[in-house]
Amino acid sequence: MRIETHVRQQAKLDLSGSVAPFELKLPDMPASVWASPDLLRSRFHLEAARFFECESVLAVTGIESGISALARLFQTWYGSMRVVLAEPSFDQWDKRFRRANHVVLDWPVDLVLEGDIPECDVVVLGRPVNPTCQMISIQQIKPLARKLREQGGWLILDEAYLDWTGEESYASFIEAEPAIVLRSVAPFSGLAGANLAFVCGPKAVCTALLNEVGTQAVSSPQWWLALQYFAAEDWRAQQLIRLDAVCTRLESVWRVRLGEHIQIHKGGYFISFAHPNNEQWVADLEHVGILVRAYPTEDSILRCGAPKSEADWTRLENAVKSLSD
Repeated sequence: MRIETHVRQQAKLDLSGSVAPFELKLPDMPASVWASPDLLRSRFHLEAARFFECESVLAVTGIESGISALARLFQTWYGSMRVVLAEPSFDQWDKRFRRANHVVLDWPVDLVLEGDIPECDVVVLGRPVNPTCQMISIQQIKPLARKLREQGGWLILDEAYLDWTGEESYASFIEAEPAIVLRSVAPFSGLAGANLAFVCGPKAVCTALLNEVGTQAVSSPQWWLALQYFAAEDWRAQQLIRLDAVCTRLESVWRVRLGEHIQIHKGGYFISFAHPNNEQWVADLEHVGILVRAYPTEDSILRCGAPKSEADWTRLENAVKSLSD
């Protein structure tokens, strides 16, 4: 018993991710799912078109798979491209486009929105921006998407964290002002192991990406999971309420240390803030077994996810109170 208690006390509390602390409750999956991929695939395409209000939607095995497939497809179509990442951004955009031999340029998101963009073929923009939670309006996106397509380029929108905002996806505007939109199941559903994401785009892009990832990449249970996710409208409304409450609680935990003058951004599944002590605080929290994430931006940003259990909430509260000024 003493050994088990010791192990439990030393266990890491990982708050470095960005997944909701409340999971979508799934029914038992029927055994017949394994034997009916074609039927599930057909149902998926019908429901995905309704859910995203977009004609062409491709399911992929996670957001990173979608990023890699796009990087490879662009290399096949155009050769090496100049890709502007509106920073801050998910680090896999940089890694996977470089791996496909594209030239990647990091550029501040505010300059991108102002139109001050270096010569490029692709712009990747988070909506909302992770981890600052900056929300970019449809009105700001349309002229950028139009300009890039007129020049033969592409705007890619990373909307993996859009669900918690309640904002409209750009996917429904793709036909009028073409762009490529990526969405993800795991963050909003709380199902960290879902490993399921979607690429919404013009039909030619989705068809080519399907050839890139292969027709067998998504399994029957994943088609089934997607259908459960699309159908969970009542749960989705409740999830928005729960996430708002949990972020308010998370903010109050950190206010004890930050005071009232530091702006805290609430991101549905996490909060983030800029502070000169962030690097030291990340190290101090790790020393007591709590993992949060630091972003080495000009203003050092700390991102902290929400605990699941009351015991973990207490552990985080005590650790934050003990941080040095």
